Amino acid sequence: MKNIHRHLLCFLLLLFLTATAYGEDYLTTHIVEISPGIGYYNFDDGRNLDSSAMEAVGLGLHLSRRWAVIFQFSSFDTIKNVNGFSQTVDMQKYHVDVHRFFNTEKHLRPYLVLGYGEMDLVSESEKSNENMFNGGVGLHYRITPSWSIRTDVRIFTNQKSNYNDNALTLTLAYRFSGGERGD
Repeated sequence: MKNIHRHLLCFLLLLFLTATAYGEDYLTTHIVEISPGIGYYNFDDGRNLDSSAMEAVGLGLHLSRRWAVIFQFSSFDTIKNVNGFSQTVDMQKYHVDVHRFFNTEKHLRPYLVLGYGEMDLVSESEKSNENMFNGGVGLHYRITPSWSIRTDVRIFTNQKSNYNDNALTLTLAYRFSGGERGD
């Protein structure tokens, strides 16, 4: 697990260096986003886990109007059903996502998102850690240069165990120092 965390940290540092080298703006706080959110996570039927509402928080960099890199953390409890018995499972999920926005001159912007991260599932009887890829589509609405709202639907896949989970999220984003500027 320590090796995975090192890989994730290296990936984050690489993304940060990319932001400084190729970002269209100087690296100032107006490109930084903090984004709390809520959502619904639908586990693959093969997992025997109940789907559940979730809370999330994100921290990201907007490299331009078209590109953003956002680290997101989600956590919630769910129920695992095994042989007629139920046990509580704590789920924590964190991933780095690249967002590609379209129609950037308008307030309503569709986007594609791709990401990679980990999911930890911990119960009384077992503990698992899974690497997960995710991809999806969404809509971003710019309320003001600093405030926006996003909603997206994603598929989270674990190729090792062939699970395909789904998530629907709603996120309120705030960008510091006046937010989005003209490109």
